[in-house]
Amino acid sequence: YGTFTRTFLTMFETLFANWGPPCRVVVENISEWFSLFFLCYRCVLGFAVLNVVNAVFVQQTMKTASSDEELAFKQKERDVALYTRKVKKLFMTMDSSGDGTINKEEFAKLVNSPMLKFWMGQLELEYHDLMSLFEFLDNGDGEITLMEFIDGAGRLKGG
Repeated sequence: YGTFTRTFLTMFETLFANWGPPCRVVVENISEWFSLFFLCYRCVLGFAVLNVVNAVFVQQTMKTASSDEELAFKQKERDVALYTRKVKKLFMTMDSSGDGTINKEEFAKLVNSPMLKFWMGQLELEYHDLMSLFEFLDNGDGEITLMEFIDGAGRLKGG
């Protein structure tokens, strides 16, 4: 001890774990009542510092968690957009007349096509009977539009 800087260094050591040796020196050479001072100092300041550090970590964790939610939402939007592009590409492939709709005759030509089965597998669309799939996608007018196809694909996929 002896000087302000040595006392400051000792108190710093006391705060950050090495509090035993300085406490014993003071207790053995001055008074046993200083043990209460060291214990109170260590507990109060130690817990205060730990609580501040914990608060900083919790705040950073919460900030990261909210950022992760935003990233997950953006990724979901990108996935939906990619899926929609794939469905549009399949629709354009199936629309042999190019009129923007798929009628029952166009769909019937593709029922046995391995390409249609491949595309349906790529889009994660489950089906058992492709002709009943046409009826599922159609709104009752006998033709499937692009929007009906996209909506129906989303329902089949479960999204």
